[in-house]
Amino acid sequence: NKQTVHENICASVQWVPGRSSEIVSGGMDCKIHHRDVYKHRPIKTLSERLEQQGVHIINPPFVNSVSTRWGSRYMVAGYASGTVKVWRLGSRKVGYVPFKTLPRHNAGTGCVCLADNTTVISGGNDGFIHISDLEGGQSNGSSEMTSDSETEADESSTFKLLHGHKINWLCGYRESDHVTIYTCDETCAVTKYKVT
Repeated sequence: NKQTVHENICASVQWVPGRSSEIVSGGMDCKIHHRDVYKHRPIKTLSERLEQQGVHIINPPFVNSVSTRWGSRYMVAGYASGTVKVWRLGSRKVGYVPFKTLPRHNAGTGCVCLADNTTVISGGNDGFIHISDLEGGQSNGSSEMTSDSETEADESSTFKLLHGHKINWLCGYRESDHVTIYTCDETCAVTKYKVT
């Protein structure tokens, strides 16, 4: 069952946790679509397109990655502009509502994921991995790999880790005392990080 939703390439899609008929998808049209796939109807469109005539955008806000997680009320999106945006899930009628914008990477954000219900991991074309706690708290910044523990001004920022290569994909999960992250980049390697 094919549904044309985006005006350009669809880069990422995820199920909405707890709502088995709903998905969110992000694409090169700078939009995130929240849809009911069984009823073939839109719930909400979140647009980042800049509608200015004659303006050349160097890093347009293409949506490279969206992430949801069972049990979490957040949806996270990584943009080609380097930004990471977070939405909180509202009622079925309202859908996702803006929660927080996290200016993160010096180049495009390639991939985002939720390691648990409130921990966001993002990987960028700048070779950095960022771990953020959406509801506060700080990491002590220790890692088993080379890292730069400088935190950004945003109080939700917990840790900044230098990977050294453009990150194409990552996933992570939180255990009781640490976050484990697996990354893929332009090399043939899959790298594992353990951050406490």
